[in-house]
Amino acid sequence: TLNCFDLSTQLPAGKYGTISSGDWSGVGVGMDGKMWDYQTCTLCIEAIGFSSDDSMFPPRPWSMEWLTNHCNTRFNVQPTPYALNNKYHIDDLLVSSLSHTEPHLLNTSRILFTNGLNDGWSVGGIQRNLSDSLLALNFPNGAHHSDLSHVGPSDADTPDIKEGFVIIKGILETWLNQIMATTTTTTT
Repeated sequence: TLNCFDLSTQLPAGKYGTISSGDWSGVGVGMDGKMWDYQTCTLCIEAIGFSSDDSMFPPRPWSMEWLTNHCNTRFNVQPTPYALNNKYHIDDLLVSSLSHTEPHLLNTSRILFTNGLNDGWSVGGIQRNLSDSLLALNFPNGAHHSDLSHVGPSDADTPDIKEGFVIIKGILETWLNQIMATTTTTTT
């Protein structure tokens, strides 16, 4: 006999866990799914919908109303789509990195944004250099955090990911050496 697939094994944990979640491409299963669903209900709002013309998913337009209802029912929280931007002034990265006129933003002098372009979330990423120290690296064959693996590069990685590990390591080493040189100069 054939057994039917038990869709409930694919649901996030917790009360009111459903296949529909804050991230419409899926949040995962169990506690990991519950935690990601909570993140997408609070600070990591993903305003991503699907249309039948440009997606493998069935048509599903995104709305803040749907997300607010889902998050309220599931976690008794309200989405705060601008909280991270308001706290870290992400829209001001370029201005602050060039002028340093806002002391609360001085720690944004070196940021490396990486994007796996096979990842649907890459559309929300910074995909071009904003300055000499706010850099973007794009990986045509990269997917969800393949560029951030703690074991890479590996034989399973594509050539662009393997090259990316070398580039990232070089950039980080340069930045760390600059910081150490500045710290050494300042303390002597």
